Amino acid sequence: MHESSTLPVNPQTDHGREVAKGTEMRLFILGLVAFVLMNGAVGGVVGAQAPVVMDTPASASGQVGYAPARTYDEDRRYELQESSRRSRNALIGTSASAVVGAALLFPGLARQCEDISDSDYDQQLQCTTAGKVLTGFGWPLFVGGVTGAVITGIMFGVRKGKLRRLEDRMAYEKSRAIRWDPASSRFVF
Repeated sequence: MHESSTLPVNPQTDHGREVAKGTEMRLFILGLVAFVLMNGAVGGVVGAQAPVVMDTPASASGQVGYAPARTYDEDRRYELQESSRRSRNALIGTSASAVVGAALLFPGLARQCEDISDSDYDQQLQCTTAGKVLTGFGWPLFVGGVTGAVITGIMFGVRKGKLRRLEDRMAYEKSRAIRWDPASSRFVF
């Protein structure tokens, strides 16, 4: 006897397994696409540069005046302000992605899917077409958004901390410099 004749064959369950594998692959590909698009959006925000202004304003006497040179700390402060602004925008974007994903995922799981497992060990969900679509789009958006929000939240906090420490140091160094005090008509330290 052949082994295939002794094993019961149920084409309905075998077809269901193939459909489940195909659905898992589609969900994986959809999640991968959402992840790539989210990283591209964050990368585009991080790689953005400020526009360069080519006009030079003329002074009151008609001659071109030169702006005083910025110090290293002022340049560093400008860079930290720009990077913290980009991190804040990325945090807002990834948080919005998580909210949209949750708005699609949880109603899809709660109203469109039911548990058909016969034991507590192997959980199986049977979903309607709407439930599959909602969870298929909601799951990658939710996971990617939450992950991105955590990562960009950390980046935002680190950059704001560096900016705050730099500004505190700049204020301390400026207060130690000798300067003229017009109220007391003398130099103060």
